Amino acid sequence: MPLRNLLQLLLSSFLLVSCGKKEPKETNLVTFPLKGEVVALDTANSRITISHEEIPNYMMAMTMPFKVKNPALFKGVSVGDSVICTLAVSRTESWLETMRVIGKGEKPQTLAPGDVQLRHLYQPGETLPDEPLTNQDGTNIHLNNFSGKALALTFIYTRCPLPDFCIRMSNNFAKIQKALSKDRSLDGKWHLLSISFDPKFDTPSVLKDYAKTYGANFTTWDFATGSRTSIARLAGGLDLTFAEDEGLIQHNLRTVLLDKEGKLVRVVNGNDWSVDDITNGIVELSRR
Repeated sequence: MPLRNLLQLLLSSFLLVSCGKKEPKETNLVTFPLKGEVVALDTANSRITISHEEIPNYMMAMTMPFKVKNPALFKGVSVGDSVICTLAVSRTESWLETMRVIGKGEKPQTLAPGDVQLRHLYQPGETLPDEPLTNQDGTNIHLNNFSGKALALTFIYTRCPLPDFCIRMSNNFAKIQKALSKDRSLDGKWHLLSISFDPKFDTPSVLKDYAKTYGANFTTWDFATGSRTSIARLAGGLDLTFAEDEGLIQHNLRTVLLDKEGKLVRVVNGNDWSVDDITNGIVELSRR
């Protein structure tokens, strides 16, 4: 089955947006064997990054950070080790269920200070670069188009296969849009923006079809992309990284709140943020 069709099937079978109903945390659980090399260990955030082989009928070979629920999986594992794992994927999340070291890697080299590239990270109160973007209607937009509104933006790409990465970001934004739309006193005072870092594939028509999957109302939620250069300039100061990897994209996650003047208020890392927390943040900024 072509990858695009497979992902569309997964989206429709696993990942329907909640319409006010509580979803079970773990339904339609499936598991996949995963083999690869450990690239990074993050015990503080319970993540192990693995450069893995293709998972037939699910995901191409790529490098991804995976959630670890059982801290014991970190025991005896080092960067560079070859491992065999069981990847568990439910309707709302994915994680490494088991992991076994099948080969010890060489000790990684330590980078000299001169090898570390420093970059300026945007600070609260700063204005993000007003890079040109194109939305789901093929309309050219800029961040300053949302001046006068509280703006929440996040980064996605439509082919992302894991439920706790881009799919969770879009699901969360759908819930935020629904919650904010109920308060008519906030009309015209807020907006959501999902930016794709996959402009080659995520054309306006693809973004529009993807947005409809989440019940997006384009009056208050745009899906957009831009040139790789523009996206990189916008993402760099947010410490957002993305790189093509065997047809898919290896990336981390960032969600951003801007005030009505377009100034940075908050950058949220990862995918564990609360819908209520971001919703309340938008409400507060909208009423200032």
